[in-house]
Amino acid sequence: MSRAGGIPVIHGGEDVNDWPTLTDWGSVRFVKAHTEQGPRLGVVRPDGVAELARTESRLEPYFGDDGEALRRLADAIHADPAGESSLDALTLLKPVDPVSMRDFMVFEEHVLPSWRKSGMSRGPDVWYEQPIGYFSNAATIRGPRDPIEIPGGSERLDFELEVGAVIGREAVSVPPDGAADRIAGFCILCDWSARDLQFREMDGRLGPFKGKDFGSSLGPIFVTPDELASRRSGNGYDLLMTSSVNGRQYGSDRWSSAYWSFEDLISYASWNSRVEAGSIIGSGTCQGGCILELSNRHSPEEYPWLAPGDQVTLSIELMGDIRATVQAPARGPWPGRKQIAPDGAQALAMPPGAGGTHGSRGARPRGR
Repeated sequence: MSRAGGIPVIHGGEDVNDWPTLTDWGSVRFVKAHTEQGPRLGVVRPDGVAELARTESRLEPYFGDDGEALRRLADAIHADPAGESSLDALTLLKPVDPVSMRDFMVFEEHVLPSWRKSGMSRGPDVWYEQPIGYFSNAATIRGPRDPIEIPGGSERLDFELEVGAVIGREAVSVPPDGAADRIAGFCILCDWSARDLQFREMDGRLGPFKGKDFGSSLGPIFVTPDELASRRSGNGYDLLMTSSVNGRQYGSDRWSSAYWSFEDLISYASWNSRVEAGSIIGSGTCQGGCILELSNRHSPEEYPWLAPGDQVTLSIELMGDIRATVQAPARGPWPGRKQIAPDGAQALAMPPGAGGTHGSRGARPRGR
């Protein structure tokens, strides 16, 4: 396979427009997998089998238009695959390598328990007036089957089930009604969260930072907006989202319950600013999509923090599932922490090993 003007063509020179198309499949979905030849893209058939590309390993060169280049890429792989395999037999990688990551909070039912625990019947006005978000760390995004290590010093590891939108075209001060064409595709996103680290640093009136930046998971299936058009509903799509730990379902929601749309998020992020092509925008956690919410709704005994050996599965219809094994910390807490003297006049270095170790699964989370 080679390219002419950025579009795949048969080695003999025939344009992909002359090839059989994927129209009869009903959807075009991509994965990326490790092979003996290196990373390779694949197109997922409705029966769950992936047809693997001979040479293509990156989706990003096919971003930038209305999705036609991605459709032609899928047709090219389908017409001349190097092989095929079930998804479970593949070593799946994150389908894209985001250049930046912004994460928001768009599901009202997810955050209501924390607001109510704080004595509020609803969220603050600002949440309903504009999207609320923050920057996270694209450098620590991992694949959909990679394990997640508990950060040193944390005893309260949590998952967050989200939708991630991959930006295909740069956005600069784009209004909401002009933002849809900036989306190249969607994936499952998990924003792993160390709640004790997160809440401690946010007491300093900034953040989250170290409670979030140690890792996110992305994938496995990249779905283009066109393929979801028939499921459009409300501010999202009528797709089921579910979370489970060790085979027990924890929560579920539908993407369509979102208060803000991705068009709103992209517009807000881009206003007086620049959202680069290749960036990822996270929706924030859906209802039932994290332990913090569920322990507030029910009890911390029913929904304990994650521990080494736990198996987390996060699923969204048409996008597959993230499956991650929790691993014990490889190091202790940050060694530079200072201890405040009783009179507050000076700070002393904490002794080595101070700051706690993993093991307290049943402690009640703070209401944030």
